[in-house]
Amino acid sequence: MSALSTRHALYALTSLVLAIAPAARAVNPAVPDPVTGDVFLAFRASDGQGAATSYLVKLGVDTQFTLAATNSSFDVANLGDLGEDLKATYGDEWNTRADLFWGIFSFRPNNGNPIVYGSRERTQLNVRSTAWAALASNARTTTANNISPVIQGIGGYKSRLSTDNSLVATFQTNSADASSYNKQVATAGTSDFGSLSQWSSIEGSFANGASGTILDLHRIAASGVTTVGSFSINSSGTVHFTNVVPSAPSSDTDGDGITDDNETLAGTNPNDASDFFRLQSVAPAGDGVHVNFNVISSRTYTVEYSQTLATGSWQTVGTYASTGVALHTFLDTDVVRRARPTGFYRVRVSQ
Repeated sequence: MSALSTRHALYALTSLVLAIAPAARAVNPAVPDPVTGDVFLAFRASDGQGAATSYLVKLGVDTQFTLAATNSSFDVANLGDLGEDLKATYGDEWNTRADLFWGIFSFRPNNGNPIVYGSRERTQLNVRSTAWAALASNARTTTANNISPVIQGIGGYKSRLSTDNSLVATFQTNSADASSYNKQVATAGTSDFGSLSQWSSIEGSFANGASGTILDLHRIAASGVTTVGSFSINSSGTVHFTNVVPSAPSSDTDGDGITDDNETLAGTNPNDASDFFRLQSVAPAGDGVHVNFNVISSRTYTVEYSQTLATGSWQTVGTYASTGVALHTFLDTDVVRRARPTGFYRVRVSQ
């Protein structure tokens, strides 16, 4: 074989080796830098799969929520596929884990008079959570100073690599640093983002499934406390915002002595002082005692009786599951109760 043909054979072999060499894996880009007022969503597990990792997501600037059109409701856009990230980190059953938590937070420096945002889970899905307490300037400043490292500090959200499924999300290894979301919300003996926030917990859990947790976002400023709206998440990881906010548990808009949440439960109008749930009449008759009250559909009514009104003396004497709107009569035919000179009835409503 000539020298020339030998060189050609070597060149061919080199070309083959280069062709089968593996390509270098692309590195995910860094998440976008936070801007003033950005709102963040975070997930963490207190135990089990993913317990060493928090998952941080930039939802966007606060004004898209605070200035949303009245009665607006929308999926938060451009977040990527959060569901796939959540499954990869916390398992396929992330959306039913009682030890998996999520929370929302933000702050605005506001020229030295900061505004802070903290979420709070609803205890009833159709009743707004109680707003966080108003905070003096020094308390808001301290709270903002504790939020800032998680967003902008070394080891926080800023400059971290994005995930495979979202350009605005990143994973954070839990640590004892101020930039650790887990440290800020899971340190025993203090409120979230420091004791001055008075935030007992900004988080909800997935113990009742993704559909069983709603977070209200509260805004605390020098002017007072307002509720921006609520956030929910479905089992696919889609985050939804609505600013249609029901009344807080203690509100009594129409001043009739019945709180708005109880009026919602009973199906009466919280804006009409003449409309609230009550017994219409209790009347003895030849066939028994007639207990009359109005009902609506999808409610259960429990009739209770007491001879003395003493604590612990009430007993259930009947129940009624309503399928429509009507005046309902419960007939008590018990001969012992009918023979007593006095007796009292009340009705409880439940869903």
